[in-house]
Amino acid sequence: MDSFSSMKNKLSAIGIYNIENGSNIYNELKAYSVELDRIFSELDTMLREYFIETAQSYGITLREKFLGREKTEYSLEKRREMLKIQQQMMGGECTPKSFEKFLKGCGLTNVQVSESFARQRIAVNISDELSLAAKKEIEEKVNAEVPAQILVTFNYSE
Repeated sequence: MDSFSSMKNKLSAIGIYNIENGSNIYNELKAYSVELDRIFSELDTMLREYFIETAQSYGITLREKFLGREKTEYSLEKRREMLKIQQQMMGGECTPKSFEKFLKGCGLTNVQVSESFARQRIAVNISDELSLAAKKEIEEKVNAEVPAQILVTFNYSE
């Protein structure tokens, strides 16, 4: 039910208003309803965009920008999946498996992580086809996550 019908039904039930087409109260309710319907529509959009699972536009875009950059080269479903992984990883455990999950959240699909704990090294083997800019972005994200004393090497085999 739109806001005009809702207001008209509620005021008519009181019995003191005569809401006929063209009357002052009718015109006033019509004017209010136009803006109320617009506000309700905007609130529905905001509610949809608030959750990753239902977001379709700015809910995805703004989260991606917050985490680095907008990833328009991926499908909406892939973008949602990456955002969910990145949110799960915040403050998570520090294991090679969780690190692989972090990299999948960055958009990689074929990645392996191996560590040499005693030598304080991590090897990241990436088999995805990536541009130089994408490689640089991945390396920056990894280096931001890994403690400075750990040496990270990247191996690309496309």
